[in-house]
Amino acid sequence: MVGRRREDADALVGDVRVADLLAWDGPPMALAGRPVGLDRVIRWSLPSDLLDPSPYLRGGELVLTSGISMTEVEAQRKFVAAVCGAGASAIGFALGVVTDEVPAPIIRTANALGVAVLRIPADVAFVEITQRLAAEQHRQEQEARERARVGAIIDMVRRGQASAVVLGAELDNADAVHIVVAPSTIRLPLPEGSVVGTVGADTVAIVPGTIGGLLSAPHDIDAVFGWSGPIAQERIAIALREAFAAAAIAPRLRRPAGPRDLATWEGLVHRLTPDQIAPFTEHVITPLRRYDARHRTQLLQTAEALCLKDGAVQAASADLFIHENTLRKRAARIEEITGLNPLNALDRAAFLVAVLGGM
Repeated sequence: MVGRRREDADALVGDVRVADLLAWDGPPMALAGRPVGLDRVIRWSLPSDLLDPSPYLRGGELVLTSGISMTEVEAQRKFVAAVCGAGASAIGFALGVVTDEVPAPIIRTANALGVAVLRIPADVAFVEITQRLAAEQHRQEQEARERARVGAIIDMVRRGQASAVVLGAELDNADAVHIVVAPSTIRLPLPEGSVVGTVGADTVAIVPGTIGGLLSAPHDIDAVFGWSGPIAQERIAIALREAFAAAAIAPRLRRPAGPRDLATWEGLVHRLTPDQIAPFTEHVITPLRRYDARHRTQLLQTAEALCLKDGAVQAASADLFIHENTLRKRAARIEEITGLNPLNALDRAAFLVAVLGGM
C-alpha cells in the first residue's frame, strides 16, 4: 500500500518531489535517516498529531507532526505504519516540542517502508511549509503549461505541419541550435536560453550554441537522451526527427545517443515511420506470433536469436538451448510461414527491421 495513488498525485499538482524540499532555501529542512523515497511526488502537506491520521490522507502527502501523541516506541511505529500505509510521500517531524531529535523508531520504520523522514527546526512553523509548497506547485504548473504550449509548436514543426519560422520568436533568432530529447522524468542541466517543450512523455529542448557541457556532465545510467547535431534554424524539422530517433535507441545503448549513433541499422529502423514499419510487423512478426500461440512453438524467439547472432547457427542454438538441427528445422518452418529464411543474410535484414521496429 505504500506510495499508492502516486499517478493521481503526478496528474493533479506541480511536480514537487521530496528531494526538492531539501534543496529549498527556506523554510529549512534536513533529511533524518537514509535517502529513500526522495523521488516521491508531494500533493500537499497535512499537519497532524493524531496517532492514526490515515482517514484524512488520500496519498502523496507530506505529513507534519510534533510527535506529541507518540512518546512511546510502539505508538511511534503505529503512526508511521498508518501514514505510510495511506500512501504518504514523506514525514516531517518538528523538533523542540517533544524531543530535539527525530525518534529512531520513526526513522527506521519509515525508511524500511521506503519513506523519507525530514527534520523540521523548532523555529519553522508548519504553515510556512504549506505556503511554500503551494507556491512551488503553482510555479511548476505554470511552467508545465508553457512547456505544453511550446511542445505543441515543436511537434507541428517535426511533423511538417508548420514551418520552423514559427519557432523564431521562441529561439530569439539563434544562428545554430541543437535538439535534445529526453524522457520527462529526467532532469537535464540545460544551458541558459534553451527553449523547452513537452511532447508526449518527452521533454524537447532547442539549445542555442553548444551542448558540450551537457554531454560531458555525469549522468545516471537511466539518464539517457537523444541529441541532434548543430543545425540552422530553418532546418529544425530535420534536427527534431534526428533527435527523436536518437532518443529511441539511447536506452538500448545505455547512454546519450547522437547523430553518429543513427548511422547504424538500428538507427535507420527507428527513423522509419509507422506506415513504413507496418508491412514488416503484419507479414513477419504477426504470423510468427500467431503460429507460436497456436502451436506453443518458439519461432519468433528463434528468428530473433538468429538476428542477434548474425545468422550463426551454433551460437544461436546455444542461446536457445536447442540442437543445431532443431534450429535449422525451425528456420525452414519460419520460411514456410513468412517467405523469409533467417539463415539468409538479405532475408535476415527484413527480420531485423521487423524486430527492431516492434520494440
